[in-house]
Amino acid sequence: MFDLLFRQALVIDGTGTPGFVADVAMADGRFAAVAPRLEARAAQIVPALGLALAPGFIDLHCHSDAYHLEEPAGEIKIRQGVTLEVVGNCGASLAPLAPLRKQMGVDYCLGGPDRFRGAPDWQTYGQYAAKVEGSRPVVNVAGLVGHGTLRVAAMGFANRPATPTELDTMAGLLGDALDAGAVGMSTGLYYAPGLFATTDEVIALGRVVGRRGGYYASHIRNEAEGLLDALDEALAVGRGSGVPVHISHLKAAGTRNWAKADAAVAKIEAARRDGMDVTCDVYPYHFSSTSLKAVIPPWALEGGTDGLVARLANPAERAKIVRDIREGLPGWENIYHNAGWEKIVISALDSPERQHLQGQSVARAALAGGADPFEWVMDLLLLERGAVNIIAGSMHEENVARFLTLPFAMIGSDGAPRGGRPHPRVYGTFPRVIRRFVRELRSLSLEDAVRKMTAASADRLGLADRGRIQVGRQADAVLFDPDTFSDTATFEDPCRYPVGLAAVTVGGRLVVHGDRMTGERAGRFCRRGGR
Repeated sequence: MFDLLFRQALVIDGTGTPGFVADVAMADGRFAAVAPRLEARAAQIVPALGLALAPGFIDLHCHSDAYHLEEPAGEIKIRQGVTLEVVGNCGASLAPLAPLRKQMGVDYCLGGPDRFRGAPDWQTYGQYAAKVEGSRPVVNVAGLVGHGTLRVAAMGFANRPATPTELDTMAGLLGDALDAGAVGMSTGLYYAPGLFATTDEVIALGRVVGRRGGYYASHIRNEAEGLLDALDEALAVGRGSGVPVHISHLKAAGTRNWAKADAAVAKIEAARRDGMDVTCDVYPYHFSSTSLKAVIPPWALEGGTDGLVARLANPAERAKIVRDIREGLPGWENIYHNAGWEKIVISALDSPERQHLQGQSVARAALAGGADPFEWVMDLLLLERGAVNIIAGSMHEENVARFLTLPFAMIGSDGAPRGGRPHPRVYGTFPRVIRRFVRELRSLSLEDAVRKMTAASADRLGLADRGRIQVGRQADAVLFDPDTFSDTATFEDPCRYPVGLAAVTVGGRLVVHGDRMTGERAGRFCRRGGR
């Protein structure tokens, strides 16, 4: 007798091969049988005729590092069909933490001071993983080690190369984290403190990852004017260390740089032809989201939040910051130049008295306040101690579609669940791929879209028991209507769940059934190698 049986579903098994109608049975947390017709009993039978059954979707790139500790029963991802999230991206993870810089590490990962609702009562990566698993999350979680987090632990926000001793400290922390099950290392070379690191530092740490079978995910140093040089750096890390390379949220930002998309693709394809293991993830929107600190020139970010706040309060240094934003600096990706104040929108900030700014562009809010937009931004960052999130319009949807169709591209939301008016990708990424890029634009077949969200991502993570509907594999699955499964989250109303979802299982247990959560919380922390 089976635990759960889906009757006559259109099975999209994750491999990219054409879908087929079958019964799919689950038992003891695994797929137990897949056949045209199963004459067997089950504790629960779910009629699935006319619906598609796929492996549970994998969000390869997200920023839910604290979400599963604070909101383990949260529905944001499970209602998209996501059954596994990968945290620790863009160089920022919640572990490992140094005892003397513990709060600094947490604040760095979460993008602002005092954003974690609780006490950070862990230090090592293994302790963090155990705490996540102990919270009994609704979805599974896997994690990367953030290079920026390693830097904070070893040397804070120092604007200089690491000393040999500091590099040894980072390598030791990284090795311990990988041994505890982390799937690899991420960098955020666009952000402080990662932007202070040399390529040689990243190569040295890449060797630690490569020796243990993990991969290197990089928010590269520049996704705009310097896109091609930044890709060269990421590929150099792979060549120099032997680690597989994964480009996070591949994009060409800024109108002037849209034409670089083909050259960027050609660079990655050439590396792959040379035998390098290079992949990427893409989110299905042409608007990005980040911190407002992204407008600040790199030199002004030394010393972290305290250093930035001191410079913003110093008239001479503040004037230099504004001048550098206006004029730009060589090699620095200037988000103001790529989007402009009209397309940079405040999405979240912490102070109750300024919540009304959420949803307003910098240009509009500054005009309403009778202020110069540059000075208005400096004032806001000073008042909020740098903790301001933004949405920026700087990409082209044709490039997004181009990148999504690459055979080595996967799907990542890059979403960070928090208050305010977040980017709609937090609530809508996975159904949007199917609505917009499968049904409307026909850029992808349903089978290939599912492959990118399941088997391809599981392979990248080194999780051999996930990502496919095959007997013996982990029974994470999503049942949806292929004709109606759609995102409903918009920039004006971003916190809305999708439609067209019929059921989700995690570990063979029904977590979502119809419009309701069942109360099951079967997620666990998934460690590299399937442990």
